[in-house]
Amino acid sequence: MNLKLRVWRQKNAESQGRLVDYELKDVSPEYSFLEMLDLLNEKLMREGELPVAFDHDCREGICGMCGLMINGVAHGPKAAVTACQLHMRNFHDGDTIVIEPWRATAFPIIKDLVVNRT
Repeated sequence: MNLKLRVWRQKNAESQGRLVDYELKDVSPEYSFLEMLDLLNEKLMREGELPVAFDHDCREGICGMCGLMINGVAHGPKAAVTACQLHMRNFHDGDTIVIEPWRATAFPIIKDLVVNRT
């Protein structure tokens, strides 16, 4: 499937962030959301751009490090599923997906989608 992504990019905690638009082609519906972000980062690096920073650890739905806001909803459109367990089959060809970090005073942004959880 082909997707339009609007991804929060922020150089560091002191800088202003903004949503940046990307297009991603040939995303398998079997990919997890994080695998889709990996695919985006591979594309960005091939094009000489910096990859999108995002948190992950277990990629098994256990640790919670992958928490993101996806289209304004914590973890995305499927209830009780973490971002690493959310599969791209929950989206449709041509969709625009807005990806942002957690927006909470307790979790200040470090870079892009990475927040300080300490």
